[in-house]
Amino acid sequence: MPYVTSVERLATKRGMERGLQEGMQQGIQQGLQQGMQQGMVQGMQQGEIAVMKRLLHKRFGELPEEVELRLHKATPEQLEVWTDRVLDAQTLEEVFGSH
Repeated sequence: MPYVTSVERLATKRGMERGLQEGMQQGIQQGLQQGMQQGMVQGMQQGEIAVMKRLLHKRFGELPEEVELRLHKATPEQLEVWTDRVLDAQTLEEVFGSH
């Protein structure tokens, strides 16, 4: 078994502490970036919902509660499809229909 000096043990300990600290810092930075990206996506979706509600209200009048709930549960893809339909639709059903 090789002999390990106290200097080598100290160097190993410091290296491990430094590696742990750098790893934690990197993890924090990655977490912040992911959180910011997720927040931006959610913010954009909330903005799309708000615009869609304004358009629907302007075109069709007061919106039923079911429509508002449906908007808040929608995926980004659904919102995009419905936004495209709102300009041509004659009824709310045409906006949210599957055609």
